[in-house]
Amino acid sequence: MYAIVVGLSGVGESLAKALISKGHTVAIIDLNKERCSKFSEEYDALVICGDALEKDNLRDAGVEKAEALVAATGDDSVNLMVASMAKDFGVKTLIAVVRNPEHKELFERIGVKIIIPDDVVAEHLYQKLYMVEDFLYLGGKKAEIFLVKVENGGGKALDKLNLPNGCSIIGIYRNGSLQCPPSKNTTLQPGDELLVYTNKPENIKKAVEVFRKINGA
Repeated sequence: MYAIVVGLSGVGESLAKALISKGHTVAIIDLNKERCSKFSEEYDALVICGDALEKDNLRDAGVEKAEALVAATGDDSVNLMVASMAKDFGVKTLIAVVRNPEHKELFERIGVKIIIPDDVVAEHLYQKLYMVEDFLYLGGKKAEIFLVKVENGGGKALDKLNLPNGCSIIGIYRNGSLQCPPSKNTTLQPGDELLVYTNKPENIKKAVEVFRKINGA
């Protein structure tokens, strides 16, 4: 995926690093020269030091070929304008950091998905507490996909996991490749990363408890 991240402070920097670590191509736009210089020295990414509200900077960042843009500056009005401009360029996936929850509707009107930093912090703490690595919300959080690492549990078959109703293993990351869908008689190996689907988000904790027992936690 080719993504543009506007703003290197807080959420924007963390997201840019996460995208790069997962093998995505990322372009950065930020006004702060020091942040830009530091990021470009540490990561393989196109970094443009400038104002994302200037169309030339968006074009230089490759907005016309970008599949996603994240507006993550500290100013909601700037994020809204950048997202709107990116939409005009045809970027399909638009995400913005929203500092003031009262502004949510403004972003949602133009089809921008929002990130509220306080919610991100809360979710991050939840993930650390329950071993959950990544979330993907589907249908307004009515269903979720999340990733759980297996530290132990070698020899345990998928169909013997006793997951709660509504949960299923839809993929396994093993030795750098994805098995999707895995066979029901597949046995777990230490180091496996399981892609788990649930149509009942309240079952996440129950599902994670299953893996806690497997890991001996």
